[in-house]
Amino acid sequence: MEGSSLRAPVDDGLILKTSKGAGIGLAAGSVWGLLVSMLHDGPKVGSNVKYPELVRTGKVCRSYAGTLAILGATYVGVEQSLERVRGKKDIINGAVAGFAAGATMGFRAGRLRTLLVSGSALALTSVLLDVTGMRTTEEEEKAENH
Repeated sequence: MEGSSLRAPVDDGLILKTSKGAGIGLAAGSVWGLLVSMLHDGPKVGSNVKYPELVRTGKVCRSYAGTLAILGATYVGVEQSLERVRGKKDIINGAVAGFAAGATMGFRAGRLRTLLVSGSALALTSVLLDVTGMRTTEEEEKAENH
């Protein structure tokens, strides 16, 4: 049987969009980490580390970039998955994706209350953006072409 596969087909669009969300988060987090690192005082020079300020800046950038990459990938991945499973694009997809992304970030704190509050905050933000009609440029182009 040529062309048959035992694996389920992988949705390339979902993977591409999730990767794009992670990449945007990674880039934004790197820039934000650089700004935060520049605004705070550096470590005291007392160890045998060459360029301690550069090392600290790299660690701060890596931390912020990783956090925002996870946030972006979680939001986009959950939203796109729900859209495909439910067969429609509505406010519920964004709210659930916002809660999942916020809860993922709140999980890092290790407290249930933080998880619920951060998840709810991102869900509310997503709902407000959907209700007010804010769109990305890609969505605007699709709306104009149809």
